[in-house]
Amino acid sequence: MRIRIDGTYAELVYTVNKIRTILPIGSISPIRPRRRRPYTWRVFIDTAPKPHARRWIT
Repeated sequence: MRIRIDGTYAELVYTVNKIRTILPIGSISPIRPRRRRPYTWRVFIDTAPKPHARRWIT
């Protein structure tokens, strides 16, 4: 699953840490500034299922 997060640098760090407690992180894209929005950044996170999990819990 791919997750896109937009926000300030502090918001990105907080959100990524919260997501890491719930889902395993496969990869994180470089943090890039958003155009036309000062102090706003965008990052993409790819999650991967846990290797011992049999299915996703929804």
